[in-house]
Amino acid sequence: MSRLVIKSIVIVDHLNKLANKFNFSEKSNIITSQENEVGKSSLLKSIYYTLGAQIKTFPNGWKYKNYIFQLTCKIDEREMIIQRYNKVFLVKENKDIKSFASEKDFSKWFQKAMEMQMRLTTKNSNKLSLAYNGAILTPFYVDQDKSWSSFYKEAIDGVAMYKSHPKSIFEYYFNISSRAIQDLEEEKNKFEIKKTEIHNQIQQLTGVYESYSTTKDISSGGPEELENLQVELSNYVEITNELRQHISKISKKISYSKEKLDIYYHDLDELKKLLSMTKKRYKEVEFECTYCHSILTREQSLMRLELSDNEFEVRQRKSELEQKIRDENKKFDELINSIDELKADFDEKNRKIANLKNAEGINDYVNQKVLMELQGLLSKYELEKSYIENKLKETMKQIKVERALLKARRNELDKEYEFLKNDLSVQLGDSSLVDKKFLDFSKINETGTAMNKALLILYLTYSKLISKYSDFQFPISIDSFIKNEISDTNEEKMFLSVQRNFISLDSQTFFSVIEKNLKYFDDKNSNV
Repeated sequence: MSRLVIKSIVIVDHLNKLANKFNFSEKSNIITSQENEVGKSSLLKSIYYTLGAQIKTFPNGWKYKNYIFQLTCKIDEREMIIQRYNKVFLVKENKDIKSFASEKDFSKWFQKAMEMQMRLTTKNSNKLSLAYNGAILTPFYVDQDKSWSSFYKEAIDGVAMYKSHPKSIFEYYFNISSRAIQDLEEEKNKFEIKKTEIHNQIQQLTGVYESYSTTKDISSGGPEELENLQVELSNYVEITNELRQHISKISKKISYSKEKLDIYYHDLDELKKLLSMTKKRYKEVEFECTYCHSILTREQSLMRLELSDNEFEVRQRKSELEQKIRDENKKFDELINSIDELKADFDEKNRKIANLKNAEGINDYVNQKVLMELQGLLSKYELEKSYIENKLKETMKQIKVERALLKARRNELDKEYEFLKNDLSVQLGDSSLVDKKFLDFSKINETGTAMNKALLILYLTYSKLISKYSDFQFPISIDSFIKNEISDTNEEKMFLSVQRNFISLDSQTFFSVIEKNLKYFDDKNSNV
């Protein structure tokens, strides 16, 4: 069981430099004042607001978005401070501080800290998603403004996004949710689909095996014959692989030689263009000195412009390239001849192997190897099918056990619910809930005091049930139920019922009441 207990709350109005701190007992806490409208409800709302609930209504003047709230609390034996300032949450545990910028992120941490995983189906997506804290806290907060006109549905905002709320939430806490069975059903469906897939694969492989065996007319040979065939086949593979490697190496050399030739031809073309341009420049030279305008001889001009040297170098480079091209072409031709010889040798060896008297046996061996591979696959799928069938049987058994446990637990809760509801109805003199079934959260068809009494009976009943049966415990809060004029007799009965059935719970509880009504409570065991 995971239990959250609130030790204190600090509320800081940093704008007006005001603050207050309230310390709480781990059991019963009675919030009281001489008059109404002095902040009892605001205090209770602030506790659940700090824990991540979207409280639907705050009293006028309570500017909660401007306040800093700090709860000192513990989850089992872990002590921590939870702080909320508008939408930002901080959690300080020892020296570790975590920050959360949204209710969603804080809810993830909160559920993990409580070792719970409440997943609910949203109305829009029909998909399961981790519940926000508003849903988590719904069974534990009865609001003065909204809870006495609706039954667990209006106190916290944002919960209406979930299907079948608040029923699905209570089912989670009572551990009677059909979610476990649904998960097992999903697992069962997956196994059934997998089983069908494997069955189809086995049928297909069996068909291929039979068809291949018949078509090839394969004779079954003994181990010794198969061994000889395997040796012969290995020799065949070795010969052909060696030839392929030689052909591959020469092919790479041919490719490299071709690349070199392409480069040489490209460079030669460039040199020819350079020579052409050099000749053109010769013709354009005027033998006049640019400095003194005297006429120079042609040799003098060429010497000054170094054109003769340039042409010599270009022509020398051209000759070298032409020689390299001749050499590379010769090598290229030799490689081509070599690969032609290798290919001819490869074809010749293939013809010789094909003429071997055991060539037919080799083919038979290959065909037998194919059948052996198919048999291996069939054996693998048969084993997998057997495993899936066993898992399917286990899952179906689990579903059966889970249904029996669920039914037994549901019956136990039904009986307890009826007993508590009827007992409280007798105490308060109410007969309107005779037909109100367990987990029926439909609207109460009463008005005024009759509605208050009926709702109080139900809230006390569910508070006792959740305190007794839930694996996750949170503080339970009931804000004052007096919303209408009420007789002294009814008032006394209702307050005494709260004392007997709520204040005395083993869980941490909060109840708000004005001082004149404290006379109905045994405040010796309560923190007032």
